[in-house]
Amino acid sequence: MKLDIEQKNNHIIYNIFFDDLADLYYYLKSDPEVNEDIFTTMESIDNDYRFAGDDLETAIEYIVNGYPHNFNNFLEACERMQSLTRDTNDTRELRRGLYGGIPLAPLVAAGVPDCMLRYDRSKTSVTRNIYFSLGYPHYNTERTVFNRGLSTLYIIDALEKNGDVVNFIARETIQEADEIVNIEIVLKKPSDIMLDIRKCYYPMASREFLRRLLFRVLESTPVEQNWHYGYGRQLEERELRKMFDLKDTDYVISTPNEIGISGKDIYTDTITLINNLNLNEEFDVEKIKKLSRR
Repeated sequence: MKLDIEQKNNHIIYNIFFDDLADLYYYLKSDPEVNEDIFTTMESIDNDYRFAGDDLETAIEYIVNGYPHNFNNFLEACERMQSLTRDTNDTRELRRGLYGGIPLAPLVAAGVPDCMLRYDRSKTSVTRNIYFSLGYPHYNTERTVFNRGLSTLYIIDALEKNGDVVNFIARETIQEADEIVNIEIVLKKPSDIMLDIRKCYYPMASREFLRRLLFRVLESTPVEQNWHYGYGRQLEERELRKMFDLKDTDYVISTPNEIGISGKDIYTDTITLINNLNLNEEFDVEKIKKLSRR
């Protein structure tokens, strides 16, 4: 974990960076000191199951053990979306190499040096920076959160199969008075072979990740304003872009409300997200519309 405190536009920004989920895991397992001057009680522990899900210790272990709740349903939905609506050609080349891929068991057993299978992208690949907002209003349904995560993974999978390089970062950016806490977790580096759905499912589709783990990170931040009541307000996309100087080419997947995701129909919600990200020309939206009428 890296903490960087800066002043910008009359705000104090607490930037908290995690290199990956393992970095977050070890930070939480270290039981970081609570800012007791501000957090006289801890919502990461005191929130009940109906709002925040399983207890904090269990929630921490889900990072390494996987989040089991509805995962099989999520995986089946991912496969169905990818098979029914895939409209990009897989331009990656499959090659054998010495490192950086998936081991081919027969070749490993035979002692063959180039026993790793990996995808090579075109040298002209486009790099996409995608920022996923982990926050959402308390009244958003489980299905709404599910659909936002599923449509995001579908879009990333399609872009990668088209040869693009994806830099995928989850973030929670909240404000209280003149203070902003910005928590960033890298879910996929450009150098990674492909998106790990099992790894991404937990932060993108659970209550516990936000309301146990990220609340616990906030409680250990040296803030000075009265964050105890409400744990801050989620920044909207326009505020996020301005405060952190995001490029026009950077993609921001904001709260379901701001994007317009309803949670009723996955195909309609996917089209909504494609439109929101201005990716219409890269996806066969009409084909997806037909699926929503089935």
